[in-house]
Amino acid sequence: MSAAGDVTAGEAGRAGAVYDSYARLSRVPETGELEKIETQLVDNRRVIERLGGVLGEELSDGLSAWKRGVRRPGWERLLARVRSGESAGIVVWHTDRLFRQPRDLETLIELGDRGFKVASAHGERDLSNPDDRYILRIEVAHAARSSDDTSRRAKRRVRVLKEEKGRAYVGGPRRFGFPGLDLTWRGPNGERRQTPAEVVERERAAIRDAAAAVLAGVADAQIAREWNAAGVLTPAGKEWLPTGVRSTLLRPALAGLVEHNGVIVGRMDGEPILDVETFERLRARFAGRRRGRPPGEKSIGSGIVRCGSCGTGLVVRPHTGTYSDGERRRQYYCDPRRNRACGRVAVDQRALDRELRELVIARLSDSRHAAAIAAARAQVADRLAAVTAEIGDIERLQRALSDRLGRREISLDSFDVANRPLAEDLARLTVERDELSGGNPAGPTEAMSAETVAAQWDDPDASVADRRAMLTAALGRSWLVVDPVKAAGVRRTFDRRRVRLVEPAAFRAA
Repeated sequence: MSAAGDVTAGEAGRAGAVYDSYARLSRVPETGELEKIETQLVDNRRVIERLGGVLGEELSDGLSAWKRGVRRPGWERLLARVRSGESAGIVVWHTDRLFRQPRDLETLIELGDRGFKVASAHGERDLSNPDDRYILRIEVAHAARSSDDTSRRAKRRVRVLKEEKGRAYVGGPRRFGFPGLDLTWRGPNGERRQTPAEVVERERAAIRDAAAAVLAGVADAQIAREWNAAGVLTPAGKEWLPTGVRSTLLRPALAGLVEHNGVIVGRMDGEPILDVETFERLRARFAGRRRGRPPGEKSIGSGIVRCGSCGTGLVVRPHTGTYSDGERRRQYYCDPRRNRACGRVAVDQRALDRELRELVIARLSDSRHAAAIAAARAQVADRLAAVTAEIGDIERLQRALSDRLGRREISLDSFDVANRPLAEDLARLTVERDELSGGNPAGPTEAMSAETVAAQWDDPDASVADRRAMLTAALGRSWLVVDPVKAAGVRRTFDRRRVRLVEPAAFRAA
């Protein structure tokens, strides 16, 4: 029994007390129909009038009260008004609209233990009254159990449809590249139609082209711009953002795979958009990405020139001071934060880039170097070039994955999933490359004049990527390393003797 004077369920509220009204979009359990927010607020006003109170604020949320981590602005505003003492109670259509988790009730009890009321058409509860708190806790526990049961049934349904029926998608709107209701069209009576087959096929072609572009190094933002310019929009008819392109290309359903809780559990019927090998390579490409600008877009030697002490690829960073033209100095350096990097090497970027230019001119214009690389393999040149390029792509992906694993940006399980198909492809392609090249994978080439090489390097239209390709061709299988400064305390000026060509096997042995 409640103490005398307390207002409990079924009793009248305090005249003139300020009551806030709260509503949340929800479905009626018996019918599955949506109980609209506007309808709930109208009913709440009637309850406040019956209690003789005054309406404070009308608050609402269109989101679940059961899912953890969901932010509900209306609920947060309610708590703020309780803390400030601006309201004496809250009126809801039913308590399960306000609470679906016991923690929410306990939060409100802690804030409103001085007589705060929770009212509905079924009565009023006083949070300062132990009996009313007990009844509310029972009601909220029942609501939480009901939500848990609903969630369990929904998860089981999804699992059955995915694992036993081979359905990649369960519910929701049409996905890009797949048939379904056209979200951009509505008939005079509100009816929907199926998306035209030619639209779906155009989307599937766009996905195939985008996958090839990503594997070739094209950025998500560029793909988004091209899709938008071509009028290939999202299923909802909106323009693409780079994040949307990425999430779309990462869907296993593109390869006809059915995934449940991160595990492939089956295959879809019909012809997939991408083959499994391409999708796995695509997923590895995305998994190996790190935030920020891709390496090599601003510096010629990043990742190509190596530390002469540990063999790690050098990267570029700003340095103190400016060049004569006012631009801030930059330097290649061995970043000690990278996996197995020693951090002992740093060299001025412009000075080393000048040395790289001289090396490229000398090597690509040397007929002896060209003849050694060519090795008379004209008959296998095309296939060898394709295999070599694919091996380089796989090795770059593996280095990126290893770097992210070392930085704990991905888990070991994620690394294994992405790396396993790469390792299998690498082993197969390496055998094929060695058979085609006889152990010399650089491919056929011809010597050019020094003037021609210099003109290509100095061409104002030549990009950083163009010069990196020339540097890679000049190096062949050799490494270009920069040694640490030997004498400590000396003035650091560029010493070209620190830059040398080495064979990888000899460097590792040393």
